[in-house]
Amino acid sequence: NEYLTYKTLTSQTRALETTKKMLLDRDETIRTYLTALRMKLKETTGIIDYQQNLHYIKLDDEISWLTNHKKTIPSAATLDDLVKISTRTEEKRPDFEFLSYQVLGTIFKGKQTSLRDKVKETIDNIETKINLLREARVDTTVMERWLLEAKQKISRSEEKQTQALNVLSGMKASEKDKQKTYNDAQATFEESNQYLKEAISNLKEIIREI
Repeated sequence: NEYLTYKTLTSQTRALETTKKMLLDRDETIRTYLTALRMKLKETTGIIDYQQNLHYIKLDDEISWLTNHKKTIPSAATLDDLVKISTRTEEKRPDFEFLSYQVLGTIFKGKQTSLRDKVKETIDNIETKINLLREARVDTTVMERWLLEAKQKISRSEEKQTQALNVLSGMKASEKDKQKTYNDAQATFEESNQYLKEAISNLKEIIREI
């Protein structure tokens, strides 16, 4: 009887420690991911300050929650205690996912906006150069056509970005298939990016002519 009791207690202790490690690792994985997102957000240009700061506040709140939650795990005395602790993390999972997708969308937007602003600046410079060439009676017909196409691509890129942001803004923390909503938005962001690439290609053709 003593031997069986000892074996049972040993098994319970081992199960308790194994579960604690699993829960600690899970919290740390989520915390590390959210921290990495925060760093990525910080280094991304083209994001409006208030939007960036709002994400910082939300990310910091969740990172703080996870840090404090981790501290409750080592003191758990039973597997039932750990189940309750684990449940709290599971209840927070939709919030973690929702915030992650929103921040990723903002990062996509920032990168595209930054690149698009540079392309627009290049378009303005090239247009000035074309006007000078036209005044000098150089045939600029082909260059003007490429320039017009580049401007149209920029407009389409902006439209696609707006569509992607609308998809993301329609996401709710409570919805079950947030991954699908995010994938739809990401696909539209990629279409926006493709238009930007095509605009840049048009501008390169003009630069070769000039």
